[in-house]
Amino acid sequence: MRLKILLILFLQVALVESLREVSGYLGDTVTLLSGADPSWNLSAIEWSIFSNSTWIATYQDNRENIERVDRYKGRLILNTTSGDLLIRNLTTEDAMEYNIDLFNTARLYSRDKIKVIVRQRLQKPTIATYASKNGVCRLWLHCHSADEGALLSWQSIPPDATVYNLTAPVGNPGVALEFLNPIQGTVELTCTSCRNMEKTSSHVKAKCDGKTTEPQTTPNPKEQPQTRDRHLVVFVVGGFLGITLIVITICLSSGERHV
Repeated sequence: MRLKILLILFLQVALVESLREVSGYLGDTVTLLSGADPSWNLSAIEWSIFSNSTWIATYQDNRENIERVDRYKGRLILNTTSGDLLIRNLTTEDAMEYNIDLFNTARLYSRDKIKVIVRQRLQKPTIATYASKNGVCRLWLHCHSADEGALLSWQSIPPDATVYNLTAPVGNPGVALEFLNPIQGTVELTCTSCRNMEKTSSHVKAKCDGKTTEPQTTPNPKEQPQTRDRHLVVFVVGGFLGITLIVITICLSSGERHV
């Protein structure tokens, strides 16, 4: 670090430090542009993090080192010509500020900062479906998204259905469909989740026979054995107490006869 300061004192500072932003999705790849002048012949490249300038990728004396920090091993690619740094398989820990120090053969120096933002891809919405058949076909559907700020909407609603909006929390719309013809075939509907320029959808098929097909929300299977276990415990304990009460009653009756 002290050597770098001494070098900078003798070098001409070409660019003023600034802060740029780049974003990528969790698990994807992002490229941090060094911002170097294309005319530069780079002699040294230093990518670092944290306030103490911990090096994660360097190029000095024609030697490259991208294995300096364990959590970045196998995930970095350094372009020694442009100074750009590629990070693969993004994690939430990669969201931070990165420093880039560049040196060229003409004794020019520049420093820049890049802030990496890691985003999670929009998750598919879930659809809960309920159907009934009582003279007419009625379907109730509710769409939910686990992502904040996502807007939900329904598509492919059959034209021969009467549609009602269900009361639901903001961003989690529901619809009710009623068909005048009770002999209605399979109904296909789509709930789309949208945020900024990203979209994802879930589909559901339902019939007027009261049965629905995937995706249908069901109880957590991990909770079912626990419920059965509790019922078994109650049954065993109740049986034991019942037998004990019968034995005590018989003993008391025998004691009274002997008296």
